[in-house]
Amino acid sequence: MIDLHCHLLPGIDDGPRDIAGSLALARAQVAAGVRTVAVTPHAIERFPNDGQTIVRGLEELSAALRDAEIPLALLRGAEVDLLHALEHADDELAQLTLGDSSWLLLEAPTVSVAPLEAGVERLQRRGFQLLLAHPERAPMLQREPAMLSRLVRRGVRTQLTAGGLNGQFGKTVQRFALRLVDAGLIHTFASDAHDVSRRPPGLREPLQQAGLGEHAELLCGEHPAALLAGDGLPEHVPLRRRTSLLHRLRS
Repeated sequence: MIDLHCHLLPGIDDGPRDIAGSLALARAQVAAGVRTVAVTPHAIERFPNDGQTIVRGLEELSAALRDAEIPLALLRGAEVDLLHALEHADDELAQLTLGDSSWLLLEAPTVSVAPLEAGVERLQRRGFQLLLAHPERAPMLQREPAMLSRLVRRGVRTQLTAGGLNGQFGKTVQRFALRLVDAGLIHTFASDAHDVSRRPPGLREPLQQAGLGEHAELLCGEHPAALLAGDGLPEHVPLRRRTSLLHRLRS
């Protein structure tokens, strides 16, 4: 499986503080069945990480993984704040895309002041393809789901976070996440892992708990691989949820 959203690099954002924490997180990723991870530190005012910083950290961590015999492949990436993206030149943003693709992992705004639709349009005109991280946690999208539908029609693709399905971010987020799944508006699935305890990795298990286990290869393998290859994804992704009677009664 491929995890396109993981704060794995040490000491540069709110992920692991040191290399030991990164190695522990990498081992947990492998134990969860993940073989490729895009390191995606925040690129935001609080953590103004640039391409050079990320590549240097990636190279150092890759060497540490080899020394520790942890079979995890790393790819370049970043979780880019919308306003941060709009303020930076094309060549700077191009160093923050996922792997060698033109896909930029854009953080869904958690405040309503961010000009999401207008900002997306500007970035697309500049040639970037946009993968929207954790739309289920964006209050503006919770209030206006039609906005996400419009963005998807304009070519934006989405990435649901594991914690959004299992209730880690609360019932409101969980209900909205399932609503987006049922509407066919979820294209990929990622951990957004930060550590092994507070924000741990895991892809297949949360999908299975939500009745989406049969789609794990599609959401965590085929679709992420297509993005990394520079390919597009279908606008809508019909996903069938298989839930037990007990699960439905508890919900």
